[in-house]
Amino acid sequence: MYFTENRYDRSIEWMMKGVPNFYPRGSGIVVTGKFEYTAKMCDCRLCEHYGGKLRGCKVPRCVCLEERIAVGVASLKEVMKETMSEIKHSGFNRRLRKYIKESEVIPMTFLNEQHRLSFNAALDRIGQYDRKNFALVAALYLLTADFRLWNQARRYVENHGISFGKLRPKNCSEYSYPLYCAAKDLYLGTRHITINDLADNKLINAKTFALICNAMAIRKYGLGAIQFTDEPKT
Repeated sequence: MYFTENRYDRSIEWMMKGVPNFYPRGSGIVVTGKFEYTAKMCDCRLCEHYGGKLRGCKVPRCVCLEERIAVGVASLKEVMKETMSEIKHSGFNRRLRKYIKESEVIPMTFLNEQHRLSFNAALDRIGQYDRKNFALVAALYLLTADFRLWNQARRYVENHGISFGKLRPKNCSEYSYPLYCAAKDLYLGTRHITINDLADNKLINAKTFALICNAMAIRKYGLGAIQFTDEPKT
């Protein structure tokens, strides 16, 4: 309970009501480093919830799932379900289930070999530090999927980012334009493509849908999100 009315007096009153010789909340040592897990650390056999080959994981949801995705030891099914867990759109989730099922037979990490080479070259160009910028990496993943689009966009990858304000792609196809819009959305937080658009088979084809889903996972977890394993390690 406060007895003063204005904001300044309340701040003084809050300080006076504090416990003597104790640091206020929010003070203390600031840890600037970030511990990074490795694939070896995320081996399910080391987990207390691992029940062996027959029982597998004993909990409904892996307690280390986010760490396993980040280091690239989760399955595509796990990655996609975790990434899209908050999306309740029935049409989108129906397409997502189809994508997951098809990818169990033929994984779709890259559209083709040219996409893989262009993306890896783009990563080499930005360097190790900028690879931690998941929004940047996700946008590059989509822009490099189309050869013509990437030829126009590559010159605007500068100063540790992408100058979308200067980029004006020309002669975009029905396939490449959604890639450009999704890349811009994931990088800038704009809303050129909606969940309704992604759920529409006629507007977004299957391969483009898969690439955008992969990019959404990269935006959330980094490059480990597209380093799928064949099966969950349980």
